[in-house]
Amino acid sequence: MGRSFSLFLLGTLAGFAALALNFVLRLGGIAAYPPESALSGFLRVVPASVEEPMVQQFGDLAGHLGLIIATIIAAAVYGVLLLLYDRYASARAASLGISRLEGLLALGFVPWFLFGVVLFPLDGDSFFGAASPFAGGFTVFAFPFTLLLSQCTFAWAASLWYSPRSVTSAAPVPLSRQNLSRREFLEKGTIGFFAVIGIFLSLGGVEQLFSTPVQPTGGSQPVDLAGAPAIFSDPRLSAIIDSEVTPDADFYRVAIDIFDPTVDASAWSLRVDGLVDVPKSFSLQDIQALPGVSQYTTFECISNELNGNLIGNAQWGGAKISDVLASAGGVQPGANYVVFYSVDGYSVGIPLDKALEPDSLLAYSMNGQNLPVRHGYPLRGVIPGLYGMMSAKWVNRVSVISSVYEGYWQTRGWTNNAAIFTEAFIVLPSTSSASISQGRGSIIVAGYAFAGDRGVSKVEVSFDNGKTWDEAELKPPISDLTWALWAYKWTPAGPGEYQVIARATDGAGQVQTSSVEGTFPNGATGYVSRTLQVTD
Repeated sequence: MGRSFSLFLLGTLAGFAALALNFVLRLGGIAAYPPESALSGFLRVVPASVEEPMVQQFGDLAGHLGLIIATIIAAAVYGVLLLLYDRYASARAASLGISRLEGLLALGFVPWFLFGVVLFPLDGDSFFGAASPFAGGFTVFAFPFTLLLSQCTFAWAASLWYSPRSVTSAAPVPLSRQNLSRREFLEKGTIGFFAVIGIFLSLGGVEQLFSTPVQPTGGSQPVDLAGAPAIFSDPRLSAIIDSEVTPDADFYRVAIDIFDPTVDASAWSLRVDGLVDVPKSFSLQDIQALPGVSQYTTFECISNELNGNLIGNAQWGGAKISDVLASAGGVQPGANYVVFYSVDGYSVGIPLDKALEPDSLLAYSMNGQNLPVRHGYPLRGVIPGLYGMMSAKWVNRVSVISSVYEGYWQTRGWTNNAAIFTEAFIVLPSTSSASISQGRGSIIVAGYAFAGDRGVSKVEVSFDNGKTWDEAELKPPISDLTWALWAYKWTPAGPGEYQVIARATDGAGQVQTSSVEGTFPNGATGYVSRTLQVTD
């Protein structure tokens, strides 16, 4: 293995050590993390049509996978820097009496400057990440120091094995562990001392890394089958009925953030401005003092594939957006759009008429508990009838404007209409190709249907490729804003292969389209089907 490759590998490993400390400091809220910022900037420019397959393939893990790749690239940058330093500067440094560690410490200023003064501002996080979504209070003044501390870690780790080129001949010197001089001992001891301080300051990050937050466990009301067709008492449907309200921990999450923003509610405020008579700021207590509303609303992500799992139903508690705007003096003539801004840089706009509907909320609770961090604590939008991307999380500003607004996803190609398409989902059988015994005489086919705020009036199933349709039975939904459970008891003519197709009709009498379209840019459409192998 040649010296160049050895140096690159050494620099990369030392870079990993620096980034590991930087990551822990990031979790503790006292340092920005360069790979996170770089990934965020990359995702802002990559077309959504390119990003979407990754989201479909890996779901919420896509962001973490991207962060791992960004971290590997960042570590490789350290490897390249060490290689360049050895080739072009190490011999000169040694001739000036600069120790090995001092030279590496000087080299550490290169990534410190590159990340702090170039990368972070390019991504909109300001110098040294001071405007990062998690930055706040006095801790931002520590950001340059903590970023420099990570570079000291790189220098310390690299100096354990690095040997500079010869001063006289500039010939390569084999890499080997060196005996420490007294000066280097003091230098490394000083670095170690400050590293201990940094780790102590970031204990909150360590706790966050290894702790599991306690989440409320789910639906806040018992299952009520009063008025439901008799079929819903069949024990084969118990799992579907029990999941009619989605537990917080199981509710899907899609966000632009790799790590959820952590907001101090005591320091947080909601700014309401733009075309309102009295622009003002609200504390969380101010919002909670407004007339409270509690409603069940189903959320669906626009990235949800046919029969996908990016959908959930919960009870949301909060204040009407119309009441919040009224508390700011009401909207002025010429107002057309309401824009929601989030602490993480996300933004989205909806028509004023939609914002003023009585079921459009700014929510601070979910399933009877405080809004979880991952779902937008302390305040998020709940906009029924529109895909989830229109209901911003971690909201800290609401602005009323006169023109149409294109938010984060819209500027990347997604629709700004975002009305939810009608769709029937098949839950039973649970696999796309199932072998089922007819031993009990009948087979249950069941699922749920959703049409946004239009409600569901009917679900039909077909076993002959859509030539004929039979109407399934519906359980009365919890509210007009949620999905509706459906079930059909089917007795096959005999063993064999069958295909079941389901379709829904919304509350306005409009049957869902059979035209198959992918998720980008308007949301998926088409019928869902299941292939059933029926045995004796």
